[in-house]
Amino acid sequence: MNAVLEGLASNPALPRHLLDRLVTRPALAAELADRADLTAEHVRALLAHGDSSAVHRLLENGMAAPADVPIVNESVALVLTGRAGADPALVRALAFHPDPSVRASLPEWACSLPADVIALLARDPEPQVVAELVLFHALPPALAESLSRHPSPDVLRALASSPHTPASVLASLRSGTLVRELAANPATPPEVAADLLPHHASRYFLAGRPDLPAEIYEQLASELEPGILSQLAANPAAPVPVLRQLTGTRALRLVLLRNPAIPLDLLEELAPAARIGPEPVPRIVSASPSELRALAASPVMQVRMMVAARADLPPDLFACLVRADDPGVAAAVAVHPLVTVPQLWELASRHGPRLYPRIARNPLCPAELLHHMASGAGSVRDTWRAAARHPHASAETLLLCLEDAQARHFAAAHPHLPVAVIVELLGSEFTAGAAAANPSLPVRVMEELVDGEGAGSPT
Repeated sequence: MNAVLEGLASNPALPRHLLDRLVTRPALAAELADRADLTAEHVRALLAHGDSSAVHRLLENGMAAPADVPIVNESVALVLTGRAGADPALVRALAFHPDPSVRASLPEWACSLPADVIALLARDPEPQVVAELVLFHALPPALAESLSRHPSPDVLRALASSPHTPASVLASLRSGTLVRELAANPATPPEVAADLLPHHASRYFLAGRPDLPAEIYEQLASELEPGILSQLAANPAAPVPVLRQLTGTRALRLVLLRNPAIPLDLLEELAPAARIGPEPVPRIVSASPSELRALAASPVMQVRMMVAARADLPPDLFACLVRADDPGVAAAVAVHPLVTVPQLWELASRHGPRLYPRIARNPLCPAELLHHMASGAGSVRDTWRAAARHPHASAETLLLCLEDAQARHFAAAHPHLPVAVIVELLGSEFTAGAAAANPSLPVRVMEELVDGEGAGSPT
């Protein structure tokens, strides 16, 4: 299906008479299933297409009940087994299906399985069916124990991986070929996991476990493989002395900074070399009020920047950070929920185009400031991209944003874009779908697109 018709299918302003026509097209069923304006007739038409994705969305959105769904194929039947109170007869029918791929899909989809179906699938001649059962459902202990002697390696790997496998069964799976799965399984008893340390294949997964003795983490810290050390650096259960050993590379320092258990003195030491991105730092988020004020007064700019990214700052502390001259602190403040419109103007004036993209991402940014920044963005194309997505952007601002290809795509969907430009953008492959989804698109143009099967731009 072409991008124009897909865009129309998601257009909130699509009129009823065009929606009546689009629901007859099977290829649009999944896209249309997310609409809130579907009538009962529309829902029945979409269900009749037998598109499992559309059925799943209609059920999830409350637009259809399981009893309303015609079971036209196995994919739809599997979707229905995922609903609470699914018909046991349907589940049993799928468990007896001649296609092993259908039987193997049943455990993943089904919300629950009757005891007789579990027993049946556990005896299935296809190992993949048994493996999927083991992965997605808790088995009676005696059945799990009997499957630990299954001849298929796939079934044994599934048992070793499954969080549903009883601890006693996991403890019995000591084969060297299963150490990765056992080490990664949170249900594996800590003492069993610790005994896997001599197997090199287990160490990456052991390094991320939260339940091992301190000496295990200490031994893992002597490893040379970056993956193992990165897992260890991210692990809040690793002892502080171990964390202090893991500062040898920039990659490890970045991981350490996001460890919720990092000591504040180590965080302050590592912060200057970090580019932490927009996500709040966990240890900053959990800092006490006194710790937060001490961090806000740190001589390290990157630490103050991390503090400025915390959403629940005391107003007086935030006011101090707003007045800071550091670009990194200003970048965090610009998108903070406490920042006011006058403060956004002040930040734009003080820091200029390099801060414009951050300010343009703030939901409070007014139309006048967006236009001011888009007019002076120069080579900072991220400003146009952020402004083109902002609900306050005016038509004049959006026209400026068309200079950048990525911003043009965002602007094509913006309801403030002039109609003539929206129609023009229907003729470009890169912007056609977004323009067709624009609620400001005239109904006359929508009708022409549906009549023409979405091909080309209307005249």
